[in-house]
Amino acid sequence: MLLPDANLTSALGPVFRILPGLYLVLKPDLTIFDATDAYLRATMVAREEILGKYFFDVFPNNPATPTRDSASEFEHSLRYVLREKKPHNMPLLRYDLPSPDKLDQTFETRYWSPTNTPVFDECGNLIYILHEARDITEEIATAETREHHDERLMLLTTALNAVAWEYDMVNNRLAWGKGLLEVFGYQPDEMGPGGESWDSRVHPEDFEWLQKSITDAITSKQKIWTGEYRFRKADGTYAHVLDQGYLIYGSNGRPIRTIGSIIDLSHNKRIEEDLKESHARFRHLLENLPHMAWTADRRGKVLYFNDNWYSYTGMPKGQTEGWIHYIHPEDSAAVLASWYNAIATGSLYEIEYRIKDQVTNTYRTFLERGVPMYEQDGSVKLWIGTYTDIEDQRQILEKILLKDQQMEKILQLSPAHLCLLEGPRHICRYVSPGIYNLYGNRSYIGRTAKELWPEFQDSGLNKLLDRVYQKGKTMHLKAYPSLYDRFQNLKLEEAYFNIKFQPIFDNEGGVEGVLISAIEVTEAVEAKRTAAELTLKLQERA
Repeated sequence: MLLPDANLTSALGPVFRILPGLYLVLKPDLTIFDATDAYLRATMVAREEILGKYFFDVFPNNPATPTRDSASEFEHSLRYVLREKKPHNMPLLRYDLPSPDKLDQTFETRYWSPTNTPVFDECGNLIYILHEARDITEEIATAETREHHDERLMLLTTALNAVAWEYDMVNNRLAWGKGLLEVFGYQPDEMGPGGESWDSRVHPEDFEWLQKSITDAITSKQKIWTGEYRFRKADGTYAHVLDQGYLIYGSNGRPIRTIGSIIDLSHNKRIEEDLKESHARFRHLLENLPHMAWTADRRGKVLYFNDNWYSYTGMPKGQTEGWIHYIHPEDSAAVLASWYNAIATGSLYEIEYRIKDQVTNTYRTFLERGVPMYEQDGSVKLWIGTYTDIEDQRQILEKILLKDQQMEKILQLSPAHLCLLEGPRHICRYVSPGIYNLYGNRSYIGRTAKELWPEFQDSGLNKLLDRVYQKGKTMHLKAYPSLYDRFQNLKLEEAYFNIKFQPIFDNEGGVEGVLISAIEVTEAVEAKRTAAELTLKLQERA
């Protein structure tokens, strides 16, 4: 293609721009020189925004499809034209267009069939590339739809066990398509030529209402008729089928032809019946549980409560909405928060809270557990939950806790300082507060004796503990001297303790630990020391 000079576009601008095709003129540096109005409309850009700009700055790749490099494919075509000085056709190119809204970062999917043609001056120099774009997005979409339709037809005739048929209502001729033998066991010539061949094979209990539904469809001028019924197979058994026909009417408004297909639903019916039976067994199981129970859909909407729930709460039987009102007001917020979190994450749901007893008008504590059931793709299909009455256990635990607290107070006031070591490694499981006065604010719980008192290892502390643990015999240290922070003010003073290392036995008589108890005897030691000094002085005077 020859152009006289670079002033072509300005000279023929109006003519070029109103051409009906999608044309773009590029300079050899791939900047945009001009475009037709049709091209601008198709690509959703304004002329003043693109003239003089590098093509790929105006039309970048779609960031949502990082594996697709449309720009490189198109540039390859343009470089071929520049290098070979020959036209280049691209049969198909997906090149998405950015939204004209600058604030919107989305792209529209587009398919093109581009042609790039060199434009020369009188001396044979390549001065432009004429890019012609044909938008084939609709063609691609139509092809995909057709392909999808073909796949659906294939499913109808294979996976769904479909048999096509055509009925000439004027001449009473019924023709059967492929699949008749595979699905129903008949050869086409066994069926008979007319509509009576179908009539005779419909289950007698279904025939009357089925004929009425066809008559009603014709009377109301419907184009589609659908029926589900039982159809006799060649072996004498009946198949549950779904039949659908497309009614064609003549110029007089009367039906003249019907085209349709029959799908064998027997397998689906068996599955449906099995599911109904399974569901009935499941409901029966829930009703006979000793606990209250419920089910909910994947979004958390309660579908079912068993009778125990209605009996206990007094909620109207069959009602599933408003269950939160039967929960203690102080607990309801925590229950909802925990339930919504479980729904969002699909994780196990477990919480303790109080539910009102309609008989006594009091609240009892229940442990509620909800378990998700999953689809094959891993998504939650259903929730199943139960309530367990733990009010008695909770009261027992509270009493135990109260006793523990009382015991702790007793131990704190006890003159004995205690340390419980467990197992052959002598791991600390309990210390009374007085131990901190003796050895400072160390971290005791969960640490071994070696870790707790490294300063005593040379004096054989661990060997002594091993002997008590292995032999099961109590050992004593009398008037053992130690520095003592009596008031926990970091002022240490000398003190004396009688220390007992006592084995602790399990239910079977085996040693499971060592209890160290230290009782201060400083006053007794000092009194004994004073008495000894006084006796010594008296002896010296005598």
